[in-house]
Amino acid sequence: MGPSLSFPAHLQAWATLLRLGPTARGILPFLLGATIAWSQGNPLNWSVLIISSLAVFCIMEMTFLVNEYYDYQADLLNKTFHRLSGGTRMLPSGLISRDSTLKAAYAFIAIAAILGLILYFCYHTGPYTLPFGILAMFIGYFYTAKPFQWSYHGVGEIAIWFTCGWLANMSGYYLQTGHLDLMTTLVSLPGATSVFLVILVNEIPDIPSDSLAGKRNLAVRLGKGKSFWLYNILLVLCYVNIVSIIFLGVPKLSGLLSLILLPIIIRSIMTTMKNLEGKTLESLSLKTMLFDHLITIIYAVTFVVVGWSSNPVNDMIIVGILFLLCFSLEGLSFISANKLKEYIK
Repeated sequence: MGPSLSFPAHLQAWATLLRLGPTARGILPFLLGATIAWSQGNPLNWSVLIISSLAVFCIMEMTFLVNEYYDYQADLLNKTFHRLSGGTRMLPSGLISRDSTLKAAYAFIAIAAILGLILYFCYHTGPYTLPFGILAMFIGYFYTAKPFQWSYHGVGEIAIWFTCGWLANMSGYYLQTGHLDLMTTLVSLPGATSVFLVILVNEIPDIPSDSLAGKRNLAVRLGKGKSFWLYNILLVLCYVNIVSIIFLGVPKLSGLLSLILLPIIIRSIMTTMKNLEGKTLESLSLKTMLFDHLITIIYAVTFVVVGWSSNPVNDMIIVGILFLLCFSLEGLSFISANKLKEYIK
């Protein structure tokens, strides 16, 4: 039995368990895909965008809840976590039961499936609608669930690279246009790498407990030192990727805006040269998360500017509101977790 919570504290516990911040990270590239479609002269279908965004929200929530359920043993063993690693701590602290967590995950699966069917049969969004949704749910569910447990066998990072990169971007684009797009594929690559980096750096504090729990993720396989070397290499390659795809047709403005990433890259690499423990590791995670978000913002701004003069401005005002809503979810996630600190162990 966990500690007794007041009703507001119980709501905060659920808000923390739902990991609204990382959920928003999954919706942002989806919105970016829709923004790219708009910049190419495709009027946005608002019913489709809102319904599909809710479906993405449900798939992300299902993924995180299943992750909390199956990572319970690893989280119990974890004594070296920080705010961005080691799960939400809601289950090990007894604030929310495992059973209710899994039931909520199945409820989100059902809602996402219904929304997908509505998109396909009522809005005729194209033949890839259901396969894209099923693929996202399949990868998300088995990220930690048996029998596949991607995150336990060294392919979890690649699964996230794909789903939060190409699949999220292309789904947002495809549901608005009904076809695939090379530009969207190119733009998805830097964001896919940056979210890969977020996962990798957040795995490092959990190496001791993950090893004991039988996890064989990338950080466990490489160890702390080699994980930092891989982190630095991918960080640099991510920026090289941003510059190189300009030569393949991505708007040049993205290269100019990407200059704001250089101080973060330099500071992050310098940070990895230190003896990273505790708050320093958490600081590196925060820098990486900022780097990841800025990439999405850079491309969103780029394609808004590209399409501003020849497309409905009202569409982008509403998309901007959706972007701000996603970022506000992150703030709510941090606030909820901080208010429950006294219960977390």
